[in-house]
Amino acid sequence: MSRKPPHPLVKLAFHVEHNVESWGWRVRRKLGLARPPRILPYRGYGSSRQCVIKARVLENRHVRPPWKRHTLLGSAIASWKRYNTVEIPRARVLARWGEHRWEGTTDEEGFLELWVEPPPEAKAGWNDVELELLSPSPEGVERVRAPVLLAGPEAQVGVISDIDDTVIVTNVTNFLKRAWTLFLTEHRTRLPFEGVDAFYEALHQGSTGAALNPIFYVSSSPWNLYEHLDEFLGLHRIPSGPLLLRDWGLSRTGFAPGGGHGHKLEKIRGLMSTLESLPFILIGDSGQEDAEHYRTIVREFPGRIRCVYIRNVWHRAGREKELAFIAADIRAAGSEMLTVDDTVTAARHAASQGWIRWQEVAEVQAHQAEDVQARTLLDKLDREHG
Repeated sequence: MSRKPPHPLVKLAFHVEHNVESWGWRVRRKLGLARPPRILPYRGYGSSRQCVIKARVLENRHVRPPWKRHTLLGSAIASWKRYNTVEIPRARVLARWGEHRWEGTTDEEGFLELWVEPPPEAKAGWNDVELELLSPSPEGVERVRAPVLLAGPEAQVGVISDIDDTVIVTNVTNFLKRAWTLFLTEHRTRLPFEGVDAFYEALHQGSTGAALNPIFYVSSSPWNLYEHLDEFLGLHRIPSGPLLLRDWGLSRTGFAPGGGHGHKLEKIRGLMSTLESLPFILIGDSGQEDAEHYRTIVREFPGRIRCVYIRNVWHRAGREKELAFIAADIRAAGSEMLTVDDTVTAARHAASQGWIRWQEVAEVQAHQAEDVQARTLLDKLDREHG
């Protein structure tokens, strides 16, 4: 599917903006006013044939770690620092994987995306790649480790999940609540949907308990929230996986947010093409365009999608009928779509299809009950404290 080329004025504005930012950082660096760069590693992914190493080079804004942020003001300051980034374009980065070396250069927005062939000693699952800044100003810049997830031969299925209102309650259909979630909350004060951790762990283990099925998270959230979302997944013991987010603000292709969620399609297509021998399960919610996008993927990759799970989170008039039409289209294309109100329903279906072990359904049910109790307690405390 071809993308509409950006308007020439958008391209011009993008280049002007980034040239000004780059020039401003270089001037401040010469005057001794700029903070040193930092490498922010992202999780990469791939197969034994090819994989991507991902990171971003930014001016170090020294965001305080979560255990040092105790107030709403502290959260707001941390969020402002995350969004008010200064990207370092054309930075040279050295990647070390065992005895192998590659060098990459960041783009205008500071992103590094380095496609390589994994070395022979690379293992299925997570591998660490060391990243070192070569220029500019490498002095004092810490080396970092970028995890790369390789799908191995024992993997039975890949899982692609939305995040907003699929894993985390974010109320993305409500602008004010979404703004509050993005800017003024910490990962410690947010809860996942009930039972998600156990269900995703069961999918990760597969029918054998040792399948190491890779899980990928696709979201409309900006890359600026990468650390925030990564901390959330770790805190709630949700299986880690590459986070595929979007760049907010002015870009080569336009201005985001805006223009729908078509970027998710691009991310999913990339995953499907890179892991071309792996079938997938897709998980989303009814509040955005997940079902519509997943229908497109089912049609474009016939025989590759085992099932589409859609969580009911938004009961807009007519949405139920829309979802029924989409489910019929997906069945006609050779797959199936299941709309669920809770995680246990999805887990029971997955067990009936042989994608997870039946014993894990009880685990999902137990975790769902615990999460419901925790959410009820938090809601009670919120009401008591106004």
